[in-house]
Amino acid sequence: MVTLPGLCRFIIQTNNQHEKKIEAAGLNRMLQELNETLQPAEKQLHELVKRCNQVNRILEHAALEEDMEWKDRVVFHGSTHQFLTLLAPLIKSEHCKVDGKSNREALLRALDEVIKVCPEEGKEPLKFSSLLDAAKRYLSDE
Repeated sequence: MVTLPGLCRFIIQTNNQHEKKIEAAGLNRMLQELNETLQPAEKQLHELVKRCNQVNRILEHAALEEDMEWKDRVVFHGSTHQFLTLLAPLIKSEHCKVDGKSNREALLRALDEVIKVCPEEGKEPLKFSSLLDAAKRYLSDE
């Protein structure tokens, strides 16, 4: 493989302060090899730049999850049973789908991201696992 420093040494070589003559055919051959080596690298670089631009466009409008702040969070103040009674028609419905599928757990997870159930004033909201267990019990009782 021809390298640029090797080509430069080939073109300009001095030996005891005398310039060495270069054959035009040898130089043309080396330049041809160098061009053939650089063309695939140039194509790869062009493809890389295109992909970087695509990623940049996506990231310009992205909000990273850890940077997002919940300013307006809905808090349901009441018992878990009251909350599930209100949501039962949605949970049981085949019309409510998450990612195109009827999935009760995914629906509850999506609702839990927006609405937090706080059974007692001043206490922490329910964790998702507690809400899911309560929903399973509620639906099995009906």
